[in-house]
Amino acid sequence: MSDTRQQPSTAWQQQLFGVARIQVLSALVVAVFALFWQGEIIAISILSGGILVGLNSVLLARSVVSSSQVEGADGRGVLYRSAALRFFLLVLVLTGANQIGVHLLAMAAGMFTAYVGGYIYVVKITSQDC
Repeated sequence: MSDTRQQPSTAWQQQLFGVARIQVLSALVVAVFALFWQGEIIAISILSGGILVGLNSVLLARSVVSSSQVEGADGRGVLYRSAALRFFLLVLVLTGANQIGVHLLAMAAGMFTAYVGGYIYVVKITSQDC
């Protein structure tokens, strides 16, 4: 009985890592174009925004899995703590990126590109399931 319960979770985790991979790859594609169009700082900024979104997706998935393994209101607490931690890490990374000279608007563009790429991928895989 435990095998059937772990299989959907494993498939779900594989799909989620697929989403994170697509998020980073979509930002990478835009970063390559930006490298020739705007220069290396902008390209690095776009790519780092995509990586940040991909890592955020992985951290969200881990917290969802952790919250499903605890009972009752403790699951909500896991999700709330995870949201606070992910927000704190986002602010910390953006502050550090600003300090080292990363272009924050380009980083936001990379984050947007990653979210759009992930959304298109999710729509594609959910339409195949129907």
